[in-house]
Amino acid sequence: MKELKVGIFSWFGYIMPFEERIKIIKESGFDAVSIWWEDEFQDTQNSIVLKKDNIPEIISKYGLILENIHAPFTNTSDFWKGDLATRKTLVNQHIGWIKECSKFNIPIMVMHVSELFKVEEPNHLGIECFLEIVRAAEVLGVKVAIENTDYNIFVDYILSNIDSPNLGFCFDTSHNVISKGEKINLLEKHGHRLFATHISDNDGLKDRHWIPYNGNIDWATLKKDFPIDTYKGILGMELYTREDEKKITPKEFAEKAYFNIDKLKRYLQL
Repeated sequence: MKELKVGIFSWFGYIMPFEERIKIIKESGFDAVSIWWEDEFQDTQNSIVLKKDNIPEIISKYGLILENIHAPFTNTSDFWKGDLATRKTLVNQHIGWIKECSKFNIPIMVMHVSELFKVEEPNHLGIECFLEIVRAAEVLGVKVAIENTDYNIFVDYILSNIDSPNLGFCFDTSHNVISKGEKINLLEKHGHRLFATHISDNDGLKDRHWIPYNGNIDWATLKKDFPIDTYKGILGMELYTREDEKKITPKEFAEKAYFNIDKLKRYLQL
């Protein structure tokens, strides 16, 4: 069994320049990082902006794997209910981000497929949109990982209706706990198509995104369903500070996060 590498989302609750966060992530022991794919303000008071085109170079400078980008997700529920022009605009936006992944040799784009419980049932309109996105990903050699957010049924529906080696999913442990509607075990049903993870903990009530072992998620259930023998990706986290953690430094937070994800990694690989 190949040992899993561990990663973390570049934003984890502290306002500070991007390169400082990347340096802390590297020094804390992580192998990889994932990023939000937009320009990023470094100093709002002086309007200093880090262009997203410069982000891959900074990550490479610190010897980290750039695992994936997270695509912006405003109005993604419109894939299923918007008019034709709205859906076409969304599709073209995502294809544009896939092109940028190809340009910068970023292997995976994570994207949302529904948001804020605005649509409860998937339909053919969304499938038409995702077929177009996936076809572009196939041509450009990029993988698309659709993330479970509000209803697991949307990820299940897309994966069940579109068969492509470039389409898989990103499993978010916190979202999975608080999802509504039909309870679908995505790891059990589609584990062979797992491309990425957003590991975090919560209290079962809200989307907290705490460090693993800081909430009440049942990691034994994750271990039971996780495709440990076939998963080729990074064990990545998407985190935000708890109130009691805002007193510690960013480095202390990142080191705590690394310790706990390494603990979870070793548990999954037992």
